[in-house]
Amino acid sequence: MSFEIIKPDPSMLSVMYQIETRAHPYPWRESQLASCFGERYINGLLFVNQVPAGFYIADQIIDESTLMNICVLPEYRRQGLGHRLMEHYLAATTNAGCTVWFLEVRASNLAAQQLYEQSGYTQTGIRKAYYHSENGREDAILMSKVAMAEAS
Repeated sequence: MSFEIIKPDPSMLSVMYQIETRAHPYPWRESQLASCFGERYINGLLFVNQVPAGFYIADQIIDESTLMNICVLPEYRRQGLGHRLMEHYLAATTNAGCTVWFLEVRASNLAAQQLYEQSGYTQTGIRKAYYHSENGREDAILMSKVAMAEAS
């Protein structure tokens, strides 16, 4: 398998929206995705054998970044692609000067929580009843990661 992660531009919005609607039970609206291109955003679009298979969307403000969305198509899951996207995101934002990272994740999304923990994130809080779910509302787990200071 060949992998490539590129910086998407707005012309790739429809491809990303197709991935979004297939990957999430409560997908973003296309207009939400469209609003995430520009100077403050660091995004990546993953291709597997030249087929779009996943993406991430993040913002950056000074030395902080928030991972706003990350997804992989269902047929490509459990192949380490989420890890590839996370590694790419963290490298890109580190190279851009970030030292602190934030995200939130559904309390029921244990696979994502495990991915984030393996990437160095720790739980910092809970937003009660933040997400819509099939049972009404669901909590968001808040997580963060801080760059380790280099030893002198």
